[in-house]
Amino acid sequence: PPTVPQLVMSSEVGPFSATISWSPPSDYGGTVQPLKYSINITNNTVTLSFTTSDVTTLLQYLQHSTLYIVTVVAENDLGLGPSPPAVINFTTPDSVPIIESESVEALSLTILSVDIVLLTDGGQNVTSYTVLVTSVNYTNE
Repeated sequence: PPTVPQLVMSSEVGPFSATISWSPPSDYGGTVQPLKYSINITNNTVTLSFTTSDVTTLLQYLQHSTLYIVTVVAENDLGLGPSPPAVINFTTPDSVPIIESESVEALSLTILSVDIVLLTDGGQNVTSYTVLVTSVNYTNE
């Protein structure tokens, strides 16, 4: 079987995605090159496993402010590479709050009612909101 992939690294780590790359193993365990790499990614809640023939992969739909552990194992016709596998840890950063929905209602010429529902708080408590009013069309019914 092949040896462990080399130089596993993360790059372009954002709140919701990261790119993971590695170099092929130094020894293929004979003349048979790896056909694929087995990838496991876990955040201590969920583990996702998949295979790829590429030496780079884009991980998407990650959670912000979360530690991820990624393992990479080379595999060819002679079998899986040895344990322990190549491992990399990274933490996705906080994000800005993301608004799922909002509604604004003019109650009078000087009073607005604003309702905001957040999809995510971005990893930090939201301590204030700033509402910028650019124009208001108010009709008294």
